[in-house]
Amino acid sequence: MSRENDIEKKSARIPAIVWILLLACQLRSAAVTVRFENLQVDRDSYLKIAQNLVNGNGYCSTVGQPTAYRPPLYPLLVAVCIQMGGTIALAIVQILLGTATVWLTWLLAERCRFSRRTGLLSAVLVAVDPLLIEYTTQAMTETFSTFLVTLLLVVILQDGREQSRGLLVGIVFGMAALCRPTIWIFGGLAAFGWFLTQWLHPSPSGMPVFRAKSWHLKTACACAAAVAMTVSPWVIRNVCQFGRPILTTTHGGYTLLLGNNEVFFREVVAPGHGATWNAASLSEWQAENERHLKRMGIAETDEVSRDAGFSRLAEEWIVNNPLKFVRACRLRFQRFWAIRPSVPAGFPALLVQFVGAYYLGNFVLAAVGGFRSRQMWRKYWVLPAMVLALTLVHLVYWSNARMRSAIVPVISLAVASAFQRPGYHDGSIPCEVATER
Repeated sequence: MSRENDIEKKSARIPAIVWILLLACQLRSAAVTVRFENLQVDRDSYLKIAQNLVNGNGYCSTVGQPTAYRPPLYPLLVAVCIQMGGTIALAIVQILLGTATVWLTWLLAERCRFSRRTGLLSAVLVAVDPLLIEYTTQAMTETFSTFLVTLLLVVILQDGREQSRGLLVGIVFGMAALCRPTIWIFGGLAAFGWFLTQWLHPSPSGMPVFRAKSWHLKTACACAAAVAMTVSPWVIRNVCQFGRPILTTTHGGYTLLLGNNEVFFREVVAPGHGATWNAASLSEWQAENERHLKRMGIAETDEVSRDAGFSRLAEEWIVNNPLKFVRACRLRFQRFWAIRPSVPAGFPALLVQFVGAYYLGNFVLAAVGGFRSRQMWRKYWVLPAMVLALTLVHLVYWSNARMRSAIVPVISLAVASAFQRPGYHDGSIPCEVATER
C-alpha cells in the first residue's frame, strides 16, 4: 500500500505539460508506426533531392539538373536523417518536431500571460490535432514548418535585450522562410505592424508623428541582418546556378496558375465547393501548358523561365476574368478553412465525420475565445497577423486544409482562451513585437 502511495506522490509531482508531451509523442509514434510507408512516398520530390545531396549530386531531383523548385531546409534535414539512419531516423525527427511544437504552444500561452490551465489546454489541442498527427507521417514540410512558425512566435514575444532578440527573430524567420516561403507575407505584415506600434506616436493634434529611437534602428538592423545572413546562402547558390537571385523558389508560378485558369474554374469553382478536378482533365491541362511553353520557346529544363511563363498565364487570366478570380478566391478560402480536410480513398467515413465535428467545434470556440480575449489579441497582434498572412497567401495561390497546419497552435490558443476566466489576463507587460526594456 505504501508503495502505491509513493507512486501516486511521484506522479503528482510530474508537471502536467510532461504528460501532455508524452501523449503527443505516443499519438505521433502510433500514427507513424501504422502509416510508416507514407514516409517513403515522395509526393513533392523532397526525398529525391535529399538522396542526391547525400550522393554528392548537388541540390537536384534529376541528376545534372540543379533545381530551385523546392525550398532547401526540409531536404537538408531529410538528407541528415538519411545519413543517420534512413526512414527510421526521419520518423523519429518528425515525431520529435511534432512533440516539440506542443511544448512551444504551451510556452506561447505563457508569453501571452494566459492562465496555466489555458496554456495546458492549448497544448492538448495541438497534441491531438488530426492534421498535425497525419502530416507527421509524411515526408512533407508541414511538421517542420509548424515547429518553426511556433518557435518564431515564441521568440518574438519573449523577454530580453532588444538587439539580441532581433538577431534571434531574424535567424528563426530566415529558417522558416527557407522551409515554407509563404512566411514572407507575415514578415511584411509584422514589419508594418512594428512600425505602427513602435515608431508612430500620437501628437497633441491627434496626428501620428514619426519618432525613431536608437534602439528601434538597432533592433531593425539586427533583425534584417540576421534574415539576410540566414537566407543568403540559398540566394547566392541560385545566382551561381541560374544567374538570378531567387529568394523563394521556382514553384510559385505553377501554384498560382493551378488555381487561376479557365479549366479549373469550369470544373472545380463553378460546380461548387465539393467539386474535384478530374484527373484526365488535369493531365490534359498540364499537357496544354507544356505545349504553350514550347511555343514560347521555353525549354523543359529552364525552371526560371517556366516559372515566369506560368506566372504570366495566371496573371493574364486574373486580369481578364476578375469576377471569376473573386469566386476562385472564395473557394480557396473555403478549402483553407475546411472542417473536413480531403483524405485518401478508403479512409473510414466515421473518422472523417469525427474530424469534421472536431474542427467545427474548434472554429466556433476560437471565435468565442477571440472575442472574449480581444484585448489580448490586440496587444499580441503578431498572432492574428500570422493567421491573416497565411490566409491571404492562399486566397490567391493553390489552397487546401493542410496549408493551415502552421497556424494550428495559434488557433488552439484561441480555442483555449474561450475558457479563460474573465479578468485573469492582467496585460501587465505590453505585448508588441518589440518593447523597450
